[in-house]
Amino acid sequence: MDITAIQFIELISAILGILGVWLNAKPHILGWPIGIISVILAGLVYFDSRLFAEFGLQIFYSVSGIYGWWKWTLNKEKESSVKISRINNKELAISILSGFFLSLVIGYFLKTKTTADFPWIDSGLASFSLVAQIWLARKYIENWLLWGLINIVSIGLYLTKDLWFFFGYFSVLLIMSVWGYYNWGRKMKSEN
Repeated sequence: MDITAIQFIELISAILGILGVWLNAKPHILGWPIGIISVILAGLVYFDSRLFAEFGLQIFYSVSGIYGWWKWTLNKEKESSVKISRINNKELAISILSGFFLSLVIGYFLKTKTTADFPWIDSGLASFSLVAQIWLARKYIENWLLWGLINIVSIGLYLTKDLWFFFGYFSVLLIMSVWGYYNWGRKMKSEN
């Protein structure tokens, strides 16, 4: 099987992405820099596949990866680094409403101003991935539940787009989101 250059980039991105998410689920600080490399490569694949909201999301992931990396190491020597916790109802409501609003804005833009494939699905995945990434950086355990839902929808999208490496990648991420939730739950109990 011959693979194209973009498929090779997709494969490397998927491998690094799995490693980065596995490390974040532990939680281990090296998940952040490895994830940053993965999302930069993924951005190239998404742009080539005309999934423009996902492409833009990779830029956000790069910046939020730096934020998460910094947040997880902030004052580590003083043992005041961020601990795993549950999201409060107010922040949950604000996050969900923000995700829906952003989905509508991005979806409308993609539908009317670009040649994007699947603009509404693309925008919804991108918007709620922003929410999940912020929750991950803040170490809210619910991030793994949201990632699980995002992964399920992504699997269907990547099947449709013939992005086979990303299909496999997000299938593994779905399993890892279950493991991340379980593992963080154990760590949250031991921290409290």
